[in-house]
Amino acid sequence: MIRHIVWWTLKEEAEGRSAAENAQRLVDASAMLHGLPTVRSVEVSCRIQPTSTVAAQVVLQSSHDDMAGLRAYAEHPTHLEFAARVKAVCASRQALDYAVD
Repeated sequence: MIRHIVWWTLKEEAEGRSAAENAQRLVDASAMLHGLPTVRSVEVSCRIQPTSTVAAQVVLQSSHDDMAGLRAYAEHPTHLEFAARVKAVCASRQALDYAVD
């Protein structure tokens, strides 16, 4: 199984909203990712804890059977629509993919 983790630092203001407002909007919009083919699970949160060592307002974690499943997810039109929403308000993006036995 492959785990895919992405975290975003948002612009302080974008599309007439604060970073906090946009973070919640992204969490709400992430519902569109549930049930996509090749996605075993997906979680998105803007409840970043103060113990975190990265500057991020939103984090996504998804699970896929294999790298082919992750690629299919990345190319899926619904994921691309979600990614466009993120890009509109995002200042930076970090990602980490790893295999789980």
